[in-house]
Amino acid sequence: MSAVSAGDDVRTRLLAAIPRLSPSGLKVARVIQHDPSGVAQLTVNQLAEQSRTSTSAVVRLAKTLGYDGYPQLRLALAAAGSEDGSPVFATDIHAADELSKVLHKLTAFETEGMLATAELADPAALEAVVDALAGARRVQLIGIGASGLVAMDLAQKLTRIGMWCSACTSEDDALVQASLLEAGDVIVAFSHSGETAGIVEAVEHASRATTVAVTAGDRSKLARAAQHTVLVAGREDGFRSAALASRMSQLLIVDTLYVGVLQRTPSAHAALHRTYDAVANRRTKGVR
Repeated sequence: MSAVSAGDDVRTRLLAAIPRLSPSGLKVARVIQHDPSGVAQLTVNQLAEQSRTSTSAVVRLAKTLGYDGYPQLRLALAAAGSEDGSPVFATDIHAADELSKVLHKLTAFETEGMLATAELADPAALEAVVDALAGARRVQLIGIGASGLVAMDLAQKLTRIGMWCSACTSEDDALVQASLLEAGDVIVAFSHSGETAGIVEAVEHASRATTVAVTAGDRSKLARAAQHTVLVAGREDGFRSAALASRMSQLLIVDTLYVGVLQRTPSAHAALHRTYDAVANRRTKGVR
């Protein structure tokens, strides 16, 4: 590619490439993501210095993205940033985008979110939460809206392996159930912002139980109220509201916690087989 074409979407290219980048390429990509307009003004040497890599790493990234070299990548960043007067990485899905492009962008966005979540989540916090869940007498999961769907997903998974748990998706129910928790119980609260009043209050009411927050707000009220906080990534902007931005990152944490509990619960595999067998005949009934 020798020239920048109209509508060249450098952001989508970069996000799609992140999973296959080398460590040095990822460092360069992060600098570009942080300040794309500023990077468009940098020489290859300056970008290498800012990313603490090498000029060859910068050039390799440019070629990975489909450009002939770094000068073409700079032009793409400058052009994309000036199309509507806003920085290239401040935009996401546009109303006029074709569905095929929407699908491509969403794939890149969600991949970025999950990769960032994998970097953000503290392994020690994950281990502590899994240990608490595996030994819990009762598990209460709470969340509102899109976060409520995530709470229900974890409830379904844990129930299938024989754990006593439930999910609350309204503030009143969350407050009631949280107030009944005792020592040995665990409450896991899902909130992207960490500022949903009812969710924060429910965690505060569960003073006898082990409290866990799954949130993108590392300094939020929910994070401060909980004993353990698992951070997730996910921006909320434009068409990509919280229902899209945070759900996949939260579900990644849900699956991680579930697998961790499976690993620590000897009876879990037997419970999975029993619950599968219980509904297997219903799946095949009437099939010839």
